[in-house]
Amino acid sequence: MRTWKKAPHIGTAISQISRQYFFSASVAIMAVFSSYYWSGFPFDNICQNDSINQTYVGTFTLSPYPGNTNDFKNETITLTENDVDYRYCNQDFMGRETRWTFPFVPQTGNENIDPYEYMTDEQLISTTYFGWSALAFVIVIFSKYIVLWYSAYKKMHHGSYQAVGDSQNIAYSEVESRSAYIPQVSSAAFAYPLIACKVDGINKELFDFTDQRRSHKYYDLSIDAKKLLSRLKVDNPQGFSIVKDWTPQKDI
Repeated sequence: MRTWKKAPHIGTAISQISRQYFFSASVAIMAVFSSYYWSGFPFDNICQNDSINQTYVGTFTLSPYPGNTNDFKNETITLTENDVDYRYCNQDFMGRETRWTFPFVPQTGNENIDPYEYMTDEQLISTTYFGWSALAFVIVIFSKYIVLWYSAYKKMHHGSYQAVGDSQNIAYSEVESRSAYIPQVSSAAFAYPLIACKVDGINKELFDFTDQRRSHKYYDLSIDAKKLLSRLKVDNPQGFSIVKDWTPQKDI
């Protein structure tokens, strides 16, 4: 019974929010971090020097650390002028030293990071295009969010109107079958709806019903409310809508 029970009527609000915000944000985040990983490859923080330090040229004996219980023996190594050595270089655009350097392109490196030290020529080209493309993704998606937020704000505080059809150049007062919006209350005890406003000052032609035996004032609820509140000496009961109409004057 629980497996086949009726699904709740949640509408499409969740799927719309997921499509408009979650998916687009995921694309932007993926683009940003993908460009970051390309800029930091190979993430070893090692750069090769142009030539070996002369201090390291020669023959050296490597001894195990004192107190080491492993069976390590002394080892002799020899370094020549043709060998190379390496130095530490920062390759992290989001490290503590570089803080946050975005977009992750070689042109935005600061004094604590020099991408030209460790990047290859192909990597310099790819990270440049990838980094600026990620920035473009972020700008486009954030601009989309601004448009969505502005549209939602506009719907909440400002109404919108869009005309449907073409003007027939016929005045509303000249339409024979016209009827205005007049607040009404349906009741099973009456053949016609009750009127929830004062009928004084309203043209009879604007009502959408006509009782052959009684006038529209008979269905005026404000008159009933005035009679019920007569002991409280309330002449004008509150809570009823006000409807008025003015017949346009024809040009002479």
